Amino acid sequence: MKNKKKVITGCALALALSAATMTSFAAAAYKTPAEAVSGITGKTIDEVTAERKSGKTYGSMAADAGKLSEFQQAVADIHEDRLNEEVADGTLTQEQADAQLAAIRERQAACDGNGTGAGIGTGCGAGGCSGTGMGYHRRGNGLGYRNN
Repeated sequence: MKNKKKVITGCALALALSAATMTSFAAAAYKTPAEAVSGITGKTIDEVTAERKSGKTYGSMAADAGKLSEFQQAVADIHEDRLNEEVADGTLTQEQADAQLAAIRERQAACDGNGTGAGIGTGCGAGGCSGTGMGYHRRGNGLGYRNN
């Protein structure tokens, strides 16, 4: 009986450790779109920031470097991490998070990186606090980073 308890405890511990390991591997490589562009294109954060201030979108910077799909994946990973945190906090249900992530990926499929979007009122350029990237061109209402 004691051996059986030890085996069960050991299996539970191994399962918990493997779950924690998988979670850490699933984390996004970058925390912001600017970091993603910098890491993907090899530019410094200062260079990316200067280009962004001049009006160029993060998506167009990545597209110019031939790395738009990598940038889009990195941004989706950033959003997925944020959504997972909101699910863990109880702010969103898993179904709501899945729907938001599906909407992000759907918009990315039509995105060319220029920030104007494929349809009326949608875009996938800037991201950031204005919500203009991957959002609905209204401050804080995009799937970018909101000012909550």
